[in-house]
Amino acid sequence: MSVDNARVRKIIDHAIAHARAQGAGSGCDAYQQAWRNLKAWRDAPPAAGATPNSMDLEVAAAENYMYARASVCMGFVSRFQMNTMAIAYYATKVAGVAMPTSGNPQSAPDSGVLGWGGIGSQEGEADHARCNPNVEPPLWRPVNEVMPMSGSYGRALGTPGTRYAPPAP
Repeated sequence: MSVDNARVRKIIDHAIAHARAQGAGSGCDAYQQAWRNLKAWRDAPPAAGATPNSMDLEVAAAENYMYARASVCMGFVSRFQMNTMAIAYYATKVAGVAMPTSGNPQSAPDSGVLGWGGIGSQEGEADHARCNPNVEPPLWRPVNEVMPMSGSYGRALGTPGTRYAPPAP
């Protein structure tokens, strides 16, 4: 499988614009709110007989991107840690180890989704240098603080947003 990169970028741009329209401002706050909104949409329970939002790989890629960008931008984790954790999580999917982050089914492993997380951490590192140069990320934050499997990333970046839907394909 492969993601449609143009659609992923469209979702990312839309999510950031929506977050700013909600008053998130610019920089890390907008990325954090955009992630919250995407995460909430993916976690929403499906209507009877409908495919869960969590299975949309382009939105999964956009959510991974936003989580990585926000986390690195804020100095919550380093780019190295974010990329290492993303690769490890991808490996669990490839190995067939179920580690869903919500009550919805976990999406299939996809290298395109993984790649968008790497782009998010790279852009987050540039944002961090510009927006938060005095915030030093820890050498390694305990994984259970970053992405505990208790659901919704342990609310590490706040509670997911509401009333958001990505643009249709």
